[in-house]
Amino acid sequence: MFLRDVWFSYQSILSEELSKKNYFIFLKKIFGSLYKSLVKLIRHKFSINSTNLDKIESKNLSTLELDKLFIHFNCDKGSYCFFDKEKIVSHNYSAFYDKYFKNIKKDKISLLELGSHEGKGLASFFFYFPNSDLIGANINPFQMRFNSKRISELFVDVSSSRSIYSLSDYLKKNPDIIIDDASHNIKDILTAFSILFKKLKSGGCYVIEDMDQFKALKELNPYSDEPTPLEILKKINDKQDFKTSFIDEESKKYLIENIKYIKIEKGSMKINEINVSDIAFVFKK
Repeated sequence: MFLRDVWFSYQSILSEELSKKNYFIFLKKIFGSLYKSLVKLIRHKFSINSTNLDKIESKNLSTLELDKLFIHFNCDKGSYCFFDKEKIVSHNYSAFYDKYFKNIKKDKISLLELGSHEGKGLASFFFYFPNSDLIGANINPFQMRFNSKRISELFVDVSSSRSIYSLSDYLKKNPDIIIDDASHNIKDILTAFSILFKKLKSGGCYVIEDMDQFKALKELNPYSDEPTPLEILKKINDKQDFKTSFIDEESKKYLIENIKYIKIEKGSMKINEINVSDIAFVFKK
């Protein structure tokens, strides 16, 4: 399974560069990504610069509340984390995750996180959902600091619908939970949502983190004439039509017909004195 995932990521990286006609970068990545893939295989085998979560004494960690787990792994989903050795208030999503998922903590579920980065969130969920299979998808699939028989790491470029479809087709299971913590660009958020919500298991939940980060970081929303993800979700919740160039009519119809209900929550992190911690829990029928 691990070798299959590495091969998928390697092929996907090269395929994306070819599709963009970045031929020079494609040639560089033939060898660069191959080298990184081989290093990843060695690191995984011998747990070099990577923590094998299967070998950690789980008795203490498995009893911790989710916020304590986020703090333990220094994940910004918790109430605080450390950045450059400085303690900062982070998104404080713990209570919301626990509110909506505590009843399925012990279930055998599949969770996909877009934008898994070093895997701090997945490491936390590893102990919160002790019977889960976890998938981290990232534009750099070589930076995960944790490994386990229950964790997979795959390539995805959320700015490319082609890459998102490729990831969706590759997944063997329909995830029970999908978390988007990737680019936070509104186009990328809506594109991934329109494609991957179809892959979500019936009765599952699609989570979108940091939906309003663009308020503090204007480069995340260069589309001034487009509705934001929050505005679209509110319209869907109110059974109203919406228009955006990032979701086609067929996908829009699917979303409207298959979304059961939506809950919007607000966390605590601020950038430039602006709260950027809106989080949506979108439940599927």
